[in-house]
This record gives sequence, structure tokens and C-alpha cells, in this order.
Amino acid sequence: MNSNIAPPQLHQPAPYAASAGSAPSAARPEAAPTSQMPAPERCGRHALVDTEHGIPALVLAAAAGIRKAVFVPVVTALAIGTVFVAVYLAAFHAPVAHHQPLGIAASDRTASRVELALNDSAPDAYTYHRYSGPDAARHAVTHDQVPAALVAHGRSTVLLVAGAQGPSTVADLQAAVAHGVGHPVAVKDVVPLTPGDARGLSVFYAAFGVVLAGFLFAVASYQIAPRLALSARVASMALFAAASGLMVALIGRQAVHALPASFATVTAVAGLLAMATAASAGVLLRVFGPVGMPVASVVLLIFGNATSGGILPPTFLPAWLSPLAQFMPPAAAVRALRGAGYFHSAHLTGALTLLAAWVLGCLAVQYLLDLRADRRTAVVQPQF
Repeated sequence: MNSNIAPPQLHQPAPYAASAGSAPSAARPEAAPTSQMPAPERCGRHALVDTEHGIPALVLAAAAGIRKAVFVPVVTALAIGTVFVAVYLAAFHAPVAHHQPLGIAASDRTASRVELALNDSAPDAYTYHRYSGPDAARHAVTHDQVPAALVAHGRSTVLLVAGAQGPSTVADLQAAVAHGVGHPVAVKDVVPLTPGDARGLSVFYAAFGVVLAGFLFAVASYQIAPRLALSARVASMALFAAASGLMVALIGRQAVHALPASFATVTAVAGLLAMATAASAGVLLRVFGPVGMPVASVVLLIFGNATSGGILPPTFLPAWLSPLAQFMPPAAAVRALRGAGYFHSAHLTGALTLLAAWVLGCLAVQYLLDLRADRRTAVVQPQF
């Protein structure tokens, strides 16, 4: 036997196994370096543990701590839900009229008696508009100058109403006038709702859906491409707005016949509302940063839709909430769609102007924010 043959070397397990992807090193009895320890040990007891296979290392490295991941969503969602419940219950749990317009075409004696009785039962609830005769009163109702008008001629008394204002508004006015006159009053609906909108809520639901879509579009746009050039962002926004307008017109006007305005009008109003919502949500996301999403949801989804007038006229809102109905985009869209569909295009021009002003104003703010960001970037960049 050859004595020069060395005995076989037995494999000795190393006290430390190199991490995957690293070069093998000599076995050392001392503890492994901190950079090679598993992520949970390195990040502390509050780190997220990888319980799902295949999650990229970059995602795990950027994961928030358990305490933040658990409590921040709870606080954010609870705050938004609290504001929603508080605003909607405060506005609609027991609505009462505040300076609600009411027309009267009657003798001075009858008109004074009705006004005095209504003022005694509900001070500051109604604002009275006197008309010379039934024709003038009817014109005021059909052109959305007043939602109802009491017409009295001798012993004949009738309340002209616009059913397109919604059943709740008509019922409230009918009860108030009956109390003021002292007996039930016959009601004549001179602007009835379309058969496809039996409760008069289709305009509200259409506007609410567009506002929700505009909010989600802005959030997704800034999450996917936070540094997208303004020109590209405007192009994306315009495409979304055009598609939204066509979608509302095809469904609300053509499919279910709930929106009686013309196809072009519904498309234009819904498209402008979509673009105004997306642009304003984008500004809030830029200005407020991480808290921009809850701020935008409160401003647009809660306050915007609550004051739109789609459920009840703004005159039934609390005094602290009703001023928002004069300039918020959802309220402008509701006025435009309702006026164009039922009241000879009343309020249409003003509402379209307001929506366009929201779009242009928000885009101007975004342009200024981008300009300031570019200047800051140019200042901090090293000069060669």
C-alpha cells in the first residue's frame, strides 16, 4: 500500500453559513456581522416579518414598522368616517328651511295673512316673492326662480310646484302653505320629474359618482407617477374627463333616461366636473403631501357632495354648511344638470363658468408648484 496517500479529509460544518448571494468566507466562531443578520433581528422587534414568499427585498426594506402600519390606517379611516357621519347627520337628520323662496300671487290681504302665519310658525324659514298673477307665478316656478308659488283668486287657491325640485322639497312647501292658509291646498305640478327619475335623486348620484372617480383618478395618478410632467398630467386628466362625460351621458341619458338634459350638455357638465375634481384633488395632494388624500376626501367627497343640493336644496342646509353650495364643483354640476333638464337651462352658464374656473385655477396652482420645485432643484444641483 502506498503510504504517500493522504487520509481523506472529513467535512467539518462551519459555525456560520454565509448568506445567499454572498461569497463564502472562512468559518469564524464569533457572531455574524450586523449587516448579514435576518431582517427582523436587524430592524428590531417592531419590524414587519416576511411571512409571504417572493416579496422583493426592496419592498421589505421600505416596509413600515408594525406600530405605524397598524395605527395610522385606523386613525386616518376613523377620522374620515367621523367627519362623514357628523356632516351628513348634522345636515340631513332634521332639515329645516332657511330663507326658502316662496312665490305668492294673491291679494295683499291674503298674501299678508299667509306670510304672517308662516313667520309666526317658522321665523326666517321663507323669503316671499309677490307676483301679479298666475302667469307670472308659473313662469317663476318653471324657470327655477322659486320652487313653488301660491296662487289665490277669490276662493280658489292652488299651489304651483316644481316636482323636479324633489318630493321632500314639495312636501315641505305644501305643508307650510296649508298651515299658512289654514286648510289643505290643491297642488299642481308644473315641472314634473321625468319617468326615469321618480325620486329626483339621479342628478345627485351622477355627480357623486363623477366626484368619486375624479378623486380616485388623482390619487392613482400621483401614486403611479408623482413627478409626471404637467403637460402629460393634463393630457391624462383631459382623457379621463372626456371618458367620464361620455359614460354619464350614455348611462344616465341614453340607457336609463334619468337625466333629461341633452346628450351634449350632460357630457360637457360631467366632463368638467370630472376634470375640476381631479385637478383640485391633485392640488391638495401636492400641497398637503402624505395627508393630502384624507384632506381631499373630506373636502371633495364629504363637504362637496353634502352641499351639492342633490338631496335637498341648499336652503335646507345648516347655516355653517350652506355657503359651500355657492362655489363647490358638485353643487355647480347639480345646478347645471337640473337647470338644463327641467328649467329652461337656468343656471347652466354660471355653473359651467364656475367649473371651468376651478379647472383653470387648479392647473395654474399646479404649474406654480412645479415651477417652484424646478427652481429648488436647480439651486441644490452642483455647478460644474
